[in-house]
Amino acid sequence: MVYNVVMPQLSDSMEEGKLIEWKKKVGESVKVGDVIAEVESDKAIMEVQTFHAGVIKELLVKEGSTVPVKTVIAKIESQDVVKGSQKSEQKPKEHSQEKKSVPEEKKEKTLKEPTKEAPHKEQPAEHKESAVAKELNVVPKSLEVPKESRISPKAKELVQEYKLDTKVLFKKYENETIHSQDVIEFIKERYFTPKALKVLNEYNIDIKEFQLDHKIDTEEINLFIHSHNLSKEVSLSSMQKAIIANVTASAQKPVYHIYESVDSRLLEKNKKHSITAWLVKIFAKVIMKYESFRSKVSDSKLLISPNANISVAVADEKNLYMPVIKGAQSLSIQEISQKLEEFKSKLHTTSFSSEEMSGGNFGISNLGMLGLERFDAMINRDESGIVAVGAITDSKLNITLTIDHSLINGYEAALFVKDLKKEMQNPQNFEEA
Repeated sequence: MVYNVVMPQLSDSMEEGKLIEWKKKVGESVKVGDVIAEVESDKAIMEVQTFHAGVIKELLVKEGSTVPVKTVIAKIESQDVVKGSQKSEQKPKEHSQEKKSVPEEKKEKTLKEPTKEAPHKEQPAEHKESAVAKELNVVPKSLEVPKESRISPKAKELVQEYKLDTKVLFKKYENETIHSQDVIEFIKERYFTPKALKVLNEYNIDIKEFQLDHKIDTEEINLFIHSHNLSKEVSLSSMQKAIIANVTASAQKPVYHIYESVDSRLLEKNKKHSITAWLVKIFAKVIMKYESFRSKVSDSKLLISPNANISVAVADEKNLYMPVIKGAQSLSIQEISQKLEEFKSKLHTTSFSSEEMSGGNFGISNLGMLGLERFDAMINRDESGIVAVGAITDSKLNITLTIDHSLINGYEAALFVKDLKKEMQNPQNFEEA
């Protein structure tokens, strides 16, 4: 049996994925759980594993290509099929041996009977020549297409407009039909330096904007861009598209904010672990007291998680990720710190798995280390709320809670903050064990 490997939907907002790299080759054996590819989802670069053992039969998508989710990207032939094909290859040999064991009497008869062969006709020399030419993919001179018929009407117009030498064109595009785009590319290579050509294409500038009587460099291109106030066109990555979809969905939530400052004296004393790590531990403890903070709406039903699954915002200069610490209420401060260090390491390789990026029910975003006193954060798509952590001022940590009003009412949120402030002053919460 042949199994299809499809572009996985690694999050609810993912519509397409980019195949970054194949980890296996055609003909290579794989077992269940083997990583066969890396794909860029709407949130990160993740690994694609196979759920079937066998041999890679086909790789259908090129590296660097972007395809919709559920598109077949590879085919795996099961081991049973491979073994079966090997057995079928052996059967003809056994059959041929049976044929060889012919009775002696029949052998004598076949030897006496004259063999009749079809008369062999000698092929004409010209047929032989065309057959050899076909084999070598060579077009005989008598079948060559006239050069003038190998250039499109639009391309001819451009040749005349720019007074180009057709001989040079035919030499460059030998045995190819020349289209208008070929002529334009030819002109670009002739009159623009490689660096200037790169900028020209990035800004999609028409070559007619320039006097084509000299070699044009980047300085001249940049002068044109600034004088005409041109914007650079850049295609959105799958990750950027997903971020737009995520924040658009988040913006539609009925939210409200609670602005508060909590005692940070115990937090400041325990410097062995980061502020974010301690907050994950304490928020997880308080969240376990409130089901609504662990809830989400799905298909007109309320789903309540048994665990405090806290997503933590980590970012580089370009991208923001919200990997999730699952069951944070059961983890020690050392385990939470280790998880955060793993997230930082993966931030440089953008190799977060789909498992790490899903399943959160409350988020933490800490920008206090950058000196921001207070800010608002947007709730993740399927989460109940998020806390924006600002800077510490006079032993007070400034926090802003953004709450989904469809899940949590203001009174319950106020009780949550009251318990949070109490736990922030409890020395037992800041013990190492």
